[in-house]
Amino acid sequence: MKYKQIIIILLLSTMLLITACSNLSGKKDTEEITPMPLQRTTYIGYSDASDHGYAMAMITLKDDKMTHVVLKEFTELSVEKDFSVYEYAPSVQAQAVLPQRFIKAQSIDVEGISGATASFDRYRQALKRALNSAKTKDGQRKYFDGIFQGRSRADNHGYGIALVEIKDDRIIGVKLKEVDEKGELKDFETYPHEPSKEAHAKLPQWFVESNSPDIDNFTGATHSTDKYKEAVDNALRKALIERSLPDLIDGTYTAVSDVDSKGYSGASVTIENNMIVEVKLKEYDEISMEKDFASYEYEPSVNAHTELPWTFLAAQSFDVDVVTGATHSSEHYIQAVQRALVKASWAEKDGEYFDGVFQARSEIDDHGYCIAVVKIKDDKITDAVLKDIDAKGQEKDFEKYDYEPSKKAFKELPERFVRENSYQVDIVTGATHSSIKYRDAVKKAMESAKKR
Repeated sequence: MKYKQIIIILLLSTMLLITACSNLSGKKDTEEITPMPLQRTTYIGYSDASDHGYAMAMITLKDDKMTHVVLKEFTELSVEKDFSVYEYAPSVQAQAVLPQRFIKAQSIDVEGISGATASFDRYRQALKRALNSAKTKDGQRKYFDGIFQGRSRADNHGYGIALVEIKDDRIIGVKLKEVDEKGELKDFETYPHEPSKEAHAKLPQWFVESNSPDIDNFTGATHSTDKYKEAVDNALRKALIERSLPDLIDGTYTAVSDVDSKGYSGASVTIENNMIVEVKLKEYDEISMEKDFASYEYEPSVNAHTELPWTFLAAQSFDVDVVTGATHSSEHYIQAVQRALVKASWAEKDGEYFDGVFQARSEIDDHGYCIAVVKIKDDKITDAVLKDIDAKGQEKDFEKYDYEPSKKAFKELPERFVRENSYQVDIVTGATHSSIKYRDAVKKAMESAKKR
């Protein structure tokens, strides 16, 4: 099923979203982007790639002016950085504040962020390329000059990465990498399979001579060759000056299924050049603890967890058959992947939240943790159920609980969450600790329900 058809099915309305990024050169680029007639309003650009990764910019223009900019950064392994948990504060700040600076200045020439020079330069270069893609020129080249990174689809052995250097529409250099199933780079100095070592060493020159990803398979290393070819092709697509806007935007998108009495599932879906390249699945029990399938005894559920990621990749869709004997788990995974693909779409979402029932837990401390089950309909919290799990993993029975403030918090806070349509409610006097954990759980449940 083509993604345009999928998104039409999933979404009731479409409009444009955005994103933006920058430059790798240490030299400050002060040139202004001259407004040109536009054929459409949303454009994507990529920075040069290095051993530290690359950036992506996606911009929306109105009346030849930037109106929306969103920035993304990817690691050297082609993994999108998650700035909600990223530890280096200057990079987090750069990703958060630079979009508005670019919009205010209507230029790539803005003040940077102290301590985030490399990110700033990448964002500026990606933004410049996105803006240049918006210009209409006759007889222009096919590709930007630079170094562009692409990756292949993953399989149970990992995936391939290619850094492709382009000059005057010619491939002048290629660097190849392979990432294993554990997410680590393969060391070809010590790799035991000789054909794979030879392919890694010789294929870069083959790509240069072919000036394309279309090369013969390397004898004894067909699998690796196919991955490298796909990675080179994806790198070249990033280098295109004129490129159609994809239905799905590069990045990693996480989503969860509805919760029921048995728990819920989560999916992490990675998109590259409008293609699903990796899917990771998780399943959680009724108290929000992740299931360990290495020791799980019910074989059909283990099979669903193991097989469905590759099924989604092969289908390039959430619309797949359930695994025999694991209908419940399969349906949860399918719903989570479907929601992740909605998040990946550039089309405007119909509402801020998915309709459904979402569960999340607070941070765990010495006393245990709290759980919130939040039902959302038409962007409104219509019901909230709270649970308190003690340090032994047992749910507290507030019918028999002695501490009145905690009983009061357990009883009254759900109504407050519904009334305020928010996790930001007043703390119950005498039950500060419990109130804070309940709010944290509701906040996380609402965040998991977001379409963006």
